[in-house]
Amino acid sequence: MNFEKYEIEQGNIMIAFSDENLSIGTLEIKSNQELAKHNRPVLESLYQLKGKCIIKLFKEDGSVREIVLSEGESIDIPSFQFHVHCNSFEENSITFWKASGDITGIIEKIRESSRM
Repeated sequence: MNFEKYEIEQGNIMIAFSDENLSIGTLEIKSNQELAKHNRPVLESLYQLKGKCIIKLFKEDGSVREIVLSEGESIDIPSFQFHVHCNSFEENSITFWKASGDITGIIEKIRESSRM
């Protein structure tokens, strides 16, 4: 299996596998960094491997629910749920992610942005 690793300003994204049915990998976020607000068109499952990560879930009424994922904890994020991965802790955060469905377009955007 070939792992792809892409550096981003906030840390890095590793893609272990991706096709039209399933994509898996890890997201490492440096201390005091967060990803931009985004969503996925499929169910996204997260499992915290190292450190802690705050998942901010944005509700339709404008409210925000924050969930702290500690090592060994997991969360499922429904399709089209806007959210942010945030690391406001001292240690880098590493989260395993699984997208159950087709996010190949998103994966291709990650690949293209790393070529710039």
